[in-house]
Amino acid sequence: MRYGLTLLSLLTLLVALAAAGSAGANRHAATFTYCTDPTFPPMEYTTTSGKIIGFDVDMATKLAATWGASAKALKTAFPGLLAALAAKKCDAVISGIFITPDRTKQAPALPYMESHRVIIVKAGNPKKIHSPNGLKGLVVAVQTGTKYEQYLKALQKKIGFTLQGYPGDNDAVAQVLIGRADAVLTQDTSFAFQAKAHPGKIQVGYTFGAPDHFGIYYRKDEASTLGVQIHDGIARLKTLGTLKTIAAKYKVPVADVK
Repeated sequence: MRYGLTLLSLLTLLVALAAAGSAGANRHAATFTYCTDPTFPPMEYTTTSGKIIGFDVDMATKLAATWGASAKALKTAFPGLLAALAAKKCDAVISGIFITPDRTKQAPALPYMESHRVIIVKAGNPKKIHSPNGLKGLVVAVQTGTKYEQYLKALQKKIGFTLQGYPGDNDAVAQVLIGRADAVLTQDTSFAFQAKAHPGKIQVGYTFGAPDHFGIYYRKDEASTLGVQIHDGIARLKTLGTLKTIAAKYKVPVADVK
């Protein structure tokens, strides 16, 4: 009898340990919260009612579902995205944010989309902007706190132009539409959205050759848990063609998510 009780106790302990291990591996099974700045359509933006929608939102929902979770967007100003992640206000950052060396020093990231930077100008390109140097002496709009702004500030010192910063990409593009700026530096995904919203009003003056990669950032101490879930989840969504379906929905080049 004593042997039977000891064996039963051992089995109970093993089951408990297995359950604990499973819980640890799926610590985000209930809700996957991600920080995002919904000012960068079509990646993430808000409806008139304030609902956050976009490519990244749909992707996050499908991604979380691969490990049985629901996704929740936490609205966060772009400059504070990684700081919010470090402060554990969210589990990850998904916000049309580039993977760059300085950022990956703060948190690891997994790429999920390739895109290119573009200089958007008025239709007909009246100022004949065909390269970054063509911005000399003009007025250029940009979203603040971005790599676009960093690049333009460096270029401004070399060739000289007026740089206007705005809190959102949508706001920056609007300056070209209303004539307050001659150009705006953004992404081809943004242009696709804006060109559809304002047909015949804008065009691409210049496309940068080197590609950028949008990434999902997560904390270093969760690389072996949530990081693995994100990696496996994105791989699954690509294999199933889910990302291509979402790209087509938001008029994003399907080749960008291959």
